[in-house]
Amino acid sequence: MVIPQQGQGYAGSDENGFQKSPSSASQSTEQDQDGKKQSRRHLPSEVWERYKEEIHELYIEQNKPLSELIEIMQQKGLKATARMYKAKFAQWGFVKNNRKKDVATMLRLQNQRGAVGKPTTFRRHGRSVNIENYMKRKGVSSDDFEALVASTDLPNYLRALTPPPGAPQHIALPSHLHAQDILVTCFKDLTLSWQDSSKLSSASFENDFNIYFDGELCEATRDFSRACWFFSRHHNSLGALLSQRAFSSLHLIIKTPSALGLFDLLIASVISPDYGLAKELWKYLAGYARATLGPTNTLSRLFAALDEVFQNNSLEMGVDFIFNCMESIIGMLLETSDFTQTIVPSISFFLLGDLILFNSKRTDLPSLKKAVASVAAALPSRETHHKPDVMRFIEPAAYLWQHGPSDEYSAQLAHASLQLSDAVSDRYDWTYWVSWRVIAHFHRSRCGTDVATVKDHPRHALARYALEKAIDAAEAGRGFSESQIFENMQTLEVWHREAGDATQELAVRRRREKGLRDYAEFLQRSQRVELPKTSRS
Repeated sequence: MVIPQQGQGYAGSDENGFQKSPSSASQSTEQDQDGKKQSRRHLPSEVWERYKEEIHELYIEQNKPLSELIEIMQQKGLKATARMYKAKFAQWGFVKNNRKKDVATMLRLQNQRGAVGKPTTFRRHGRSVNIENYMKRKGVSSDDFEALVASTDLPNYLRALTPPPGAPQHIALPSHLHAQDILVTCFKDLTLSWQDSSKLSSASFENDFNIYFDGELCEATRDFSRACWFFSRHHNSLGALLSQRAFSSLHLIIKTPSALGLFDLLIASVISPDYGLAKELWKYLAGYARATLGPTNTLSRLFAALDEVFQNNSLEMGVDFIFNCMESIIGMLLETSDFTQTIVPSISFFLLGDLILFNSKRTDLPSLKKAVASVAAALPSRETHHKPDVMRFIEPAAYLWQHGPSDEYSAQLAHASLQLSDAVSDRYDWTYWVSWRVIAHFHRSRCGTDVATVKDHPRHALARYALEKAIDAAEAGRGFSESQIFENMQTLEVWHREAGDATQELAVRRRREKGLRDYAEFLQRSQRVELPKTSRS
């Protein structure tokens, strides 16, 4: 096993087309009223769209001032004036500060909701908006805004929320405890088929695992998490097609209940969450179960309780609740020693895999950590009964989950994984492209952040090479990775731009756009529906 050293091949192009103004930008000068010449440059919309997500990350997510944003983007090849940025911000809805009309709308909506007993808070691009501080700073009162607005429609960058109770309270709410109790009990009941008196039947479990992993319900849960991801990236027609395909099969969790399926569905609902889809998921399953099994059935009560949690709480609270439930399920299973060598490794592998695939930052899951430790203790055991094949992946996956791809040992584990070639590795072939992705991000993390020098760092070429290998491997694999393929391509575009390789950047972008079109057409054909026409998909 050889880990590539700094300075090895794959050197990038030295030409940096993006360091110059885009050739398509027209320039003109004209005299203003004071006789002073003023330069105007008009950039095509496709140039702005190319940088839109980077600008959003810097200006909105990192809250950088406009002057610093302009300087950073100039180094990346986008040369534009402050006025041009402000025009684009207005078009994109990139608003950071309170505007009078927005404050008036928020006040009116707050008053209307308050009249029916609903407290209201507001968020702009995910950040809390403090109306009171704004009015104090401006020296105005709510009366000054009465005549400014006649509508209660918020712009798309603002959200009205009912604030949750304090963090220590939310898991102790009676409805939450009720739902969690039903879920853990239901899951425990679903494991009974794997037990023969006091001895777990490994063959029974292994058979159920293979049936689920290769089955329609497993694919439906994948479709659901893919749909959430594509909606989050504004590829709405793809999200719609995937959610339609998912909902055509998700009822199987009720027709043929499965502990593995239930746990996997819990993961899919929160790993890249979409609030609307999550609420529809539990509402649909609650209605289906009630209609087919009756309201007193355990599954009916379970999905009704989950529906109630998501209908009456924020997305953040719902997600936290599901993760708490999964932790409780793992803790319950760890109390049965035989389960620690069968179902615990399997569901831990499902959860770890998605935490890694979707780059989750949620690392404080004590029961999952205990499950990993129990698997590590069981691996050297000389007991003769069969252990699931996934057990060998648990420790490396857990290390990557905790330490991330920038860690040197994570990279060493990834290199070791690439050397494996057997039936188990082939079955879980997504571990192969994930290993390449880890290596790519490891090398990129060693290149620093200085835009002026990063392109010449020898590890930057290694990072681009490894990420392209990850994309190729994912495209050739079984699946589970469509969203990550497109995300990796987007990252590779940025890295080629950093390297000044405009040709490769354009090639990857065209490959990504074609991939999105082809994927949409595939989904359309598979469902025989007319594809909605949008500019994003």
